[in-house]
Amino acid sequence: MPAQAIDIQMNGRWFFFADYFFYFSILKHAAMKPTLYSITALSMLFFSCGQPPATTTTTKADTTTISIDTTQVRNADEAIAALQAGNERFVAGKMVNTDYKTQIEKTKDGQKPPTVILSCMDSRVPPEIVFDQGIGNLFVTRVAGNIADANILGSMEYATKVIGSKLIVVMGHNHCGAVKGAIANAELGNLTQLLAQIKPAISHDSTDHEQQIDETAKNNIKMTIDYILKNSEVINTLVKQGAVKIKGAYYDIETGKVNFID
Repeated sequence: MPAQAIDIQMNGRWFFFADYFFYFSILKHAAMKPTLYSITALSMLFFSCGQPPATTTTTKADTTTISIDTTQVRNADEAIAALQAGNERFVAGKMVNTDYKTQIEKTKDGQKPPTVILSCMDSRVPPEIVFDQGIGNLFVTRVAGNIADANILGSMEYATKVIGSKLIVVMGHNHCGAVKGAIANAELGNLTQLLAQIKPAISHDSTDHEQQIDETAKNNIKMTIDYILKNSEVINTLVKQGAVKIKGAYYDIETGKVNFID
């Protein structure tokens, strides 16, 4: 019987014959020339049977990551630009500062972050991720409602005066539980005094509850910035000298976008 191979694929080392009658034809005549035909048939069966036809070629995706080092920024404006660019990458799903192993190795002997961020403790608002900064590019302090106290101020003073950070960012966000608690006059142990610090920022327009929460959160950011400048002579002096800037930022947990506010 003549060979009727309807599909022949080559994938480096083997051929696939869809019509197995070809093999049986060889085996049928093996009685006359057993050695030649048997070896030929067995060889082809060995290299083709059980192998699926190669119809597509799959190329492994390039998963190489790089790290963008922002520790050498020269001023606060460059630090802001680095944060904005990082947030754009985060929103677009094109983060690059994820080579944590390399970052750990690079920062094991020291750190010099250009930016200090005071943000809420909300689990949905991790500054290192939403700004795509990875390890070593940010000082981060976190507390419910992104409020400041003497401990926060001491941390900021160390970052700016000792290490040389050039930018302080106070970042709040929408749907903030601490802000909601302050508006609702919630009370619970030590949380009561924390919420009391937010209450002066409460918007008195309660017509739209969600808008009231947003306005209160933004007022709270501005109030925290004022607190920092009034209660830290070190930071106030650095700001007046132009060595440090303080900016407010507002994170949208629904979109991942950060907007800077004055």
